[in-house]
Amino acid sequence: MSNENEYVTLQGRQIPLTRMMVPVEALELDPRNPRIQFLVGQRAGLVSDRELDELLWEKDRVKLLSQSILQNGGVIEPLIVQRNGKNYRVREGNLRTVASRHLIEQHPHASEFQMVPAIVFDGTLTEEDLAVLLADMHVAGKIRWDAYEQAKHVHDLFHIYGKPYEWLSNHLRMSKGKIRELLTAYKAMSEFLQEYPAPGNVRKYSFFAELMKKRDLRDRFEVDPQFKQKFHKWLADEKLTDARQVRSLESILANKEAEKELDSAGYDAAEEVLKREDPALESDLFWAVKHATEKLKAAPASDIQDLKAGNPQKIILLRNLYRAIEDIETLASVKF
Repeated sequence: MSNENEYVTLQGRQIPLTRMMVPVEALELDPRNPRIQFLVGQRAGLVSDRELDELLWEKDRVKLLSQSILQNGGVIEPLIVQRNGKNYRVREGNLRTVASRHLIEQHPHASEFQMVPAIVFDGTLTEEDLAVLLADMHVAGKIRWDAYEQAKHVHDLFHIYGKPYEWLSNHLRMSKGKIRELLTAYKAMSEFLQEYPAPGNVRKYSFFAELMKKRDLRDRFEVDPQFKQKFHKWLADEKLTDARQVRSLESILANKEAEKELDSAGYDAAEEVLKREDPALESDLFWAVKHATEKLKAAPASDIQDLKAGNPQKIILLRNLYRAIEDIETLASVKF
């Protein structure tokens, strides 16, 4: 691999870089990397390199990555590192670093794991430059981070580096509404983690992402401390177990019995209450009946005029519906 200097343009500046092979033993983990914080929770900035290595190695995804590197005969995708004296601080590629370290322990005589390809920056790369570079790669780029990692990065660009909505929208190729949604979801997630700091809770970001998509729920969450506390508790106590369940939360909160079941027994019990009162929630047939009824009640004047004028196709469709209802009456021995 070439050791000649190249340049990358970041924020209007030419930043020098070098592509080279770097010894794994010279790599230092970066606890500030958002992926590290995503995997190990809020402890990431408070642990040593060795402790961080052990925390990451406990994760199944890192062990799977190790197997992939083993099968490939070494790391393929270059790490992004920055010179730190005689060593290199890993700015992107911490998981590959940990996986490589453990492969060296397991295969001490295998030379293919001793060195990794890297893009090496010197001290001219600032934290803001790095944030912009990683945003290009993992927020706007093809290899995207998980939703929580993206939201944290957008939060840092906005709050730490002062990037305005216009810059974020243009640079990340996102609407301003989407950026606002990410920022509010990350803020809500951070408050939740302060109250319930267990590392596994970092994975519950998707619940807040769904919540912020619902305008009424979002507004209620922001102005009603009691609702915020209840939502936090539903997540902490596993009353909500799938982020998609948040989509039904408005219906549950509108039903006192369903809300009570959510508090005590969880989402499935609350959903059963709703299903008893609205068969359309569990039956495709009655979902179609419910929505067809709503459409018929709101029939536009143009369709009514077509029926008055004797439009044969529309008359046939309604006649078939009428006959199908008569057939259901007969089969079920009921009278509508």
